[in-house]
Amino acid sequence: MNLKESYRYANYLDALLNTAYRYLQNKGFVTTTKQNHLRSKANSEATDEVIELQKPYDVDFTPNTVIDFVVKVITEKELLADAIVKAKAGTEINIDNAIAMNKKKQGFVSVLNGLANMKSSEKIIQGTDYKFNQEGNQTKYFYTVEETTQIDFDRNDVRNLVKKYLKETDEVSSKLDAIEINTIVNHIPLFDVNENFEDLVGV
Repeated sequence: MNLKESYRYANYLDALLNTAYRYLQNKGFVTTTKQNHLRSKANSEATDEVIELQKPYDVDFTPNTVIDFVVKVITEKELLADAIVKAKAGTEINIDNAIAMNKKKQGFVSVLNGLANMKSSEKIIQGTDYKFNQEGNQTKYFYTVEETTQIDFDRNDVRNLVKKYLKETDEVSSKLDAIEINTIVNHIPLFDVNENFEDLVGV
């Protein structure tokens, strides 16, 4: 499998584990509840009856089967992770660092785009103050305020940085795509990603 397929397989293994945990965390699945209906104590003519409550899932496997399956999946996940690490070590760039830096640069581009869209502006607003009238009483009055807002940065520099980082991140993304397709992970999958949990654990 190539690196891209190994990522898909890793996600598939995680999905299997999550499904297994849902079964194991369901009290009704991991326990058996029986009710002993002692009717004869209240009615001498009635018959006592033991009733086993229905399980929440109609499946052919037991909690122990699921536990054993989880052990198998975790072992497979560990082997896959080791194989991925070895495959990544032989690539021309450090994949994890490249992805992390791309995210940082894309986050900065988002901030820069917000700055690039800012403009200097002018607007008229209303101000309020107080004065004493002829009777000596304090009264409120309104007046015009001319408000001017100027940007304190060079918008051209910001736009150039956006272009620079977008170009860099696009180039890295293209290189990563090529690496994911062309890098071979030395691991033979134990499971087929098209098989569902119930079919696998029931085997």
